[in-house]
Amino acid sequence: MKSLALYFAALSLCFSLSPLYAATAPAYDYLPENEVATITIGEKQSHALVRSWRGKHQYGAAILFSDFGTNADPSDVITFLRRHLNDKGWATISLSAPDNGPQVNHTTDASEVSKSGEKQLALKASKSLPKYSEEAWQKLREKQHEQLIQTMNQLDALGQPYPGKRILIASQKGAGLAITLLNAGSLPKPDILVIINPYLDRSEENQKLAQQIAELTIPVLDIQSPDASPEALATLLERKALAPQNQPLRYEQQVLALNLDQPSAWQEILVLVQGFAKRIMKAYP
Repeated sequence: MKSLALYFAALSLCFSLSPLYAATAPAYDYLPENEVATITIGEKQSHALVRSWRGKHQYGAAILFSDFGTNADPSDVITFLRRHLNDKGWATISLSAPDNGPQVNHTTDASEVSKSGEKQLALKASKSLPKYSEEAWQKLREKQHEQLIQTMNQLDALGQPYPGKRILIASQKGAGLAITLLNAGSLPKPDILVIINPYLDRSEENQKLAQQIAELTIPVLDIQSPDASPEALATLLERKALAPQNQPLRYEQQVLALNLDQPSAWQEILVLVQGFAKRIMKAYP
């Protein structure tokens, strides 16, 4: 009986510790160890996923990241490119995107509920409830800026084994943030920028993206899918209208026929990136 009691006690201890072990288990343990690199962002450790080029071509490296809050291996077109650009002569370095920020709780404490007859709302009925206060939003955006800048500043060491051109590929809000920081000169300039459904969720920021893209002096491939966010679709025409005219090596916009939940659309994007990169390398060897 004593040994049985000890057995159940040990079993209970294993179950009680299992969440701790799960929480401290290494990330990306489903990938080969040589693909996972550790980098430091502020006081925290993060990961970058590095895959070497394959075949006879060795053009350089593509740096990739997706929407805010996604890790370095998201289940979307970025992961598809991470795993397939290698056969086209590009090493790939996939990064975690900046944090998305916490969900805002709009519940009201009982003590703060207005009394009958008092002014209930400061906003007009046509205005949506703000997600963050202006101060909180500024702090969040500054944190996202710093995360991306610190991440990109560590890429020299990761990309050292892969000399050549550099392609920066970003999607959604990650692309919007990259455009803003490149325009401000806060990120190292890549040789080629590929943006997929670019946008930022703050209206005033989103409206500036088209002009910011037009002011970039690097070649830009702008890819849009029909299932993109309303914010990305809202700037589609302006992004093309403001682009340098008759300069196909400065800006090219491609509108996909298929949604991005279709794997065939991912394949089309791979072909578009490969073709654009070849044209740029031919023009600027």
